Amino acid sequence: MKKFILILSLGFVAHMLSAQEAGTFQIVLNQDNAFGFYPQIIGSRPLSERFDLTAYGLFWTNPSFGSPTTGTNFWTETGIGISSTTLKDRLVLNPSIGFTHGNLLSGGEEGLLAEGIVPSLFLFYLDDRFETEAFFAYYQVLRRAGPINSSFALYWVYPGIYLHPAFSLGIHYESFRLTETNAGETGPLYTWTGGYLKYTIKEKYALRFSAGINVAEDSPYANEYYKLNVVIPLE
Repeated sequence: MKKFILILSLGFVAHMLSAQEAGTFQIVLNQDNAFGFYPQIIGSRPLSERFDLTAYGLFWTNPSFGSPTTGTNFWTETGIGISSTTLKDRLVLNPSIGFTHGNLLSGGEEGLLAEGIVPSLFLFYLDDRFETEAFFAYYQVLRRAGPINSSFALYWVYPGIYLHPAFSLGIHYESFRLTETNAGETGPLYTWTGGYLKYTIKEKYALRFSAGINVAEDSPYANEYYKLNVVIPLE
């Protein structure tokens, strides 16, 4: 019954987002040297003058997040949320609740529906000179199917300044932490510090490249990082 309710809920959200009322859909393409390539779909539909219903889907394509020997059980993430605007539309807050599907958190041999739950918060501020993007998500295991179960926290912040209507640059800080496991110690898997340069067209198409160093001790990831994000709204 819980599975049926979850599928029905996602279908209802998809119907609302495809309704005739004004709404938006955008593709976000991401790639970095920790997670690999992970495209995202984000939809938004107005509920009132200040609030929108949002939905997202993340395609985690890194085979190590599934069953690498068979290329199956790829990790997949879906969620819904409410977006609100304030400070004369300069500040956007979007809390969401999502679910992961696969076997990365649950640790079993087979991919599971709703193996983990993901509360998250996205913040974006923009005015004529400054911009800030911040994000926090907690990946909590729900279904324990194998000997090793894991939970993670992922967060980042991008404070920046506009040099030109099309160009901005700033600081990039990001951390990925193992918060729960029965296979060893917990702690930061990487902590990235560096900078970014972003190119924006028509105030909606964006290309952002960030790079820097990994300052986490005993990290399983590289000492240097690079990350590319592309935002493509669908008209």
